[in-house]
Amino acid sequence: MKLAKKKLIVVGTIDFGVVEGLKQRLNGADYEVRFIQKGISVLVEILDNDVDLLILDLELAGVMGVEILPVIRRLRPRLPVILITDDFTHRIRKIAAELGITYQAYKPMSQNETEAIITATEKIVEKNAVNAMVI
Repeated sequence: MKLAKKKLIVVGTIDFGVVEGLKQRLNGADYEVRFIQKGISVLVEILDNDVDLLILDLELAGVMGVEILPVIRRLRPRLPVILITDDFTHRIRKIAAELGITYQAYKPMSQNETEAIITATEKIVEKNAVNAMVI
């Protein structure tokens, strides 16, 4: 019997509050979660691995998330992305819409916001699994 491969989720953030909130809920049997603090390292991770979901905080070390989003879209146009930001401006909402962000969450991360990200993650991963079976 072949064991199901864990879904790879990359979380790009320097915010330890985001890390702690998501780590407790995502680390488990279904997911392999990699937390990365540097923008360039997020890009390398996406290039080198079959990533199922990117959870990207706009605050990263080095290259900021808003700067790497267009690059990520060119490299992996179908990669689902959950965006986390503390920027409520129209500019960020416009960028998110233009780049096809799957879900947008806001900091500071409350329990409800963390739960919403977990729910979105489960739906995205489930949808991708169904789509992979169809192909």
